[in-house]
Amino acid sequence: MLKQAKMGVLRLAETTGASGLLSGSAWRRHRLLILCYHGVSMYDEHEWADLYISPETLRRRMELVARARCHVIPLSEAVDRLQKGTLPDRAVVLTFDDGLHDFFSVAFPIVELFGYPVTLYLTTYYVEFNRPVFDPMCSYLLWKGRHKQKLEWPEVFPAPVALGGDGHQRAAAAIGQFALSRKLSGREKDDLLARLAGRLDIDYQELCRKRVMHLITPEEARELAARGADLQYHTHRHRAYRSRERMFAELQDNRRRIVTFTSNEPRHFCYTGGFHLPEYSVYLKEYGMLSATTCKAGLCTARTDPLLLPRLVDFTGLSDLEFRAWLEGTADLLPRRPHEMSEGQLVEEEELAAT
Repeated sequence: MLKQAKMGVLRLAETTGASGLLSGSAWRRHRLLILCYHGVSMYDEHEWADLYISPETLRRRMELVARARCHVIPLSEAVDRLQKGTLPDRAVVLTFDDGLHDFFSVAFPIVELFGYPVTLYLTTYYVEFNRPVFDPMCSYLLWKGRHKQKLEWPEVFPAPVALGGDGHQRAAAAIGQFALSRKLSGREKDDLLARLAGRLDIDYQELCRKRVMHLITPEEARELAARGADLQYHTHRHRAYRSRERMFAELQDNRRRIVTFTSNEPRHFCYTGGFHLPEYSVYLKEYGMLSATTCKAGLCTARTDPLLLPRLVDFTGLSDLEFRAWLEGTADLLPRRPHEMSEGQLVEEEELAAT
């Protein structure tokens, strides 16, 4: 009901011209919209997960940004001008998380055509170990193999697991826990994925050849930086830790790789999975970070903590009407459900897996 009511209000605001007035107001001029993207399909990935969008959807979003006469500016400039109160009209920042190969092969060429600056928050472990990222590939394989109805794997499951409905999601969680409990290395987890694919009658090597669920290579990272992409912190292993020491170690590991790809020193951070603890702002400030982005929807103002910047996470289920309303600012005025963070990225000290 809340969704239907909001859509009705947004349609009314657009047809009456109220959204257009707000878009050109001083109120909107003092606010920054940071857009967040994850994956852009090379094949059927957007049918598997909402956080994947099709290339057509990304192209249409970029066209809507242009039609709304938004000013897309680099992240560093935006953070600085937000604090100084000198943002241009309808300021927007584009960010992509993780650094999947589809960013290099599909998304960046689209963004490049529009001439928009873009920040890539790059996690680096799977850049060096360039095999499919374990968690998403596990889920993707189970989704592709859901026609088998049941998965028998005595080594992992004590009894056959149904894959229909949301069964493949429960199976993915169980396999992830299996890998975590045995502290499997990256190579051992890759072998586990290959065995899973075999049980589902999926050609794993063909998916690897197509670079599905792979991150960019070091060479691709350097090319992206040379073509203008801004590479920033996203941790090395895409994990969050409670301790300051572990967090700093993750950032240092991440930085050591990023500075080999680009001449720019990274100073901005993206929380993995949007997860953050209250003490993280203190840690990041001590580390010297200039900004950190979350996955909580909202517009940024000069009063927003720069280490807790909200972003609009774009996804397949977001309508063009809602997207336009965020560009204009209307959507930020409407009530939203409380944001719930997933603790899936948090690794307790006793759970640290070997890498």
